[in-house]
Formats: sequence, C-alpha cells, structure tokens
Amino acid sequence: RYKGVLNMKGTERKVIFQGVHQLMGSDLGPAWGVDEARQSRMVFIGIELPREILEQGLDQCLV
Repeated sequence: RYKGVLNMKGTERKVIFQGVHQLMGSDLGPAWGVDEARQSRMVFIGIELPREILEQGLDQCLV
C-alpha cells in the first residue's frame, strides 16, 4: 500500500495519490499555501519492503 502528496510541475495544486499492489489512483488536491513548503511525501506500507529497490526506482523519477 502506498499514499502520498506530490509537488508536480505544471500545477499549483497538490497531487494526492494512493494505491495497493498495482492499482493506483490520483486526484488534484487543494492549492499549495503561500508560505507552505512544496515537498513531495510518500509513504509505503508493507512487510519487508525492499528499500534499495524502492529508492532506485524513485531516484529514476527525479527531474
């Protein structure tokens, strides 16, 4: 299971995502606050998740 808030280029709103296994959904959330730090945050919930593999995959998504 995974959940998160993403700061994505091209939108002034938060992108909210969540999913389980290979099912994923996302929606636009509220606008970022004027003084709010625009940070992407993700949470992965599971047993014995392969941290290195997850980090490598996420690193490949950075722009």
